Amino acid sequence: MEKGPIFHMTNNKVASNCSECILAKKCVPSGMPEEKLFRFENIVQTNILYKTGHSLFEQRVKTNYLYIVKTGSFKTKMISPHGTEHVHNFFLPGEVIGLDSVGFGMTLNSAEALEPSLACKIDYPSLRMLRKEFPTLSDFSVKLYSNALASMSQVQNIISLQAASSRLAAFLLLYQSRLSSPQLQTTSFQLPMTRQDIASHLGLAIETVSRSFSKLIDTGCILKEGRNIQILDNKKLEQRANTSTR
Repeated sequence: MEKGPIFHMTNNKVASNCSECILAKKCVPSGMPEEKLFRFENIVQTNILYKTGHSLFEQRVKTNYLYIVKTGSFKTKMISPHGTEHVHNFFLPGEVIGLDSVGFGMTLNSAEALEPSLACKIDYPSLRMLRKEFPTLSDFSVKLYSNALASMSQVQNIISLQAASSRLAAFLLLYQSRLSSPQLQTTSFQLPMTRQDIASHLGLAIETVSRSFSKLIDTGCILKEGRNIQILDNKKLEQRANTSTR
């Protein structure tokens, strides 16, 4: 299977210029004056297309890059010395992949597209130099790392839930919050990952994930058709997510 990215010729729907990108306000360019954005555009490759299953990077290789999801979604996974695979996290538009690796100069995991996706690739050493020139970039960097730490804390909280259906409920609520805007809460969405990915991420067997989905459906929390999820009762789903902790 082909694994590398395809450099995508942009069309009218996908802006290659950072100043015109709909994600710019919550991306790295938000930390720079608009008239200086060309400096950032010189160190970033925009709109790299990754087909489903294509790799952003492999585990334990040298890296100097950060990746920003523009469209679609990605997963990161770690392979143990014994060959056991664990899905570490999922990444959605506007989120940054590779923050846990660039400090070491070595990737701690591998990343691949869950669906046809676009990502932007930033040269981190060059970005570090820009931070010296534009102090507001340092403030934005702190925000990025803070968000990454908060995300991992949320994942750990989910895994600490004892009941499998509680883990799944908490996972769906977290995924919903990441998709929703401050003005509008999303109640219907499609999960791009497989049940196997979810099971690996939550530390459960795939059969347990299937039973947990059935339990959430039977109790009126959600509707599910394939990978399409509709949250019917947020409060009930929240109650299920908080019913059992270690």
